[in-house]
Amino acid sequence: MSRRPRSVEAEAVVAYHLVQGDIEDLLLRLCAPDASGRVPTGACTGEEDWSAPVEMCATYNANGAELARDLALSWVSLHDKESVSRIAGTSLEALHARVDAAPRGARVPMKGTSELAGSLSRETVLKALGTPPATLLEALEAAAVPDDAWRAAEPKARELMELRRQLDDEAAGEVPPAFWVDITTREHTRFLEEHAPFHVRRLPSGGVVLATHPYRTLWPLWVDALFVLGLMS
Repeated sequence: MSRRPRSVEAEAVVAYHLVQGDIEDLLLRLCAPDASGRVPTGACTGEEDWSAPVEMCATYNANGAELARDLALSWVSLHDKESVSRIAGTSLEALHARVDAAPRGARVPMKGTSELAGSLSRETVLKALGTPPATLLEALEAAAVPDDAWRAAEPKARELMELRRQLDDEAAGEVPPAFWVDITTREHTRFLEEHAPFHVRRLPSGGVVLATHPYRTLWPLWVDALFVLGLMS
């Protein structure tokens, strides 16, 4: 194993698969342990604070018809300097009113790779709130497609995961040191930040989970969906 050429991309894909399911499972256990909907919204992040939902790596909405609240909560938090933990339970109608009350043309800065993706406008949030929830959800699902770089690395990643499984079986969990690699280098992190795919998960309860790797945020997913719908401004 140590003589084989390394693939940082494939190793990053393996790292993604090792944590992705756990993130979604943890979020669901905390937010809806019995699918009762008692917790209307929640989120996960690799950071310490509960920030704007679109800047998190995963969000939960008990009511999929209110998925646009992720945008509304993000706007109110960033524009009005409000703590998300204090306003997370605010009704969608109240959030809508607060966004509508902001000055026309107002924007809040976002981390993005283009001028439009680098900010979120009041008008975009209002248009998203006025979009049929099913249309918004379908656009997010369509945008949650792995890119070419990720798809190219997947076959090698599957080989690595299968080899790891075989070694675990043969050594009863004692994996030879030659198999272990450092997957925390800047190259691994950058690949995950730029290419980690998104997962849009519809729940039987009617809720929706949006998720990606902790090194990435949900904002690129929202940008792609909003662009497709013609809502970015």
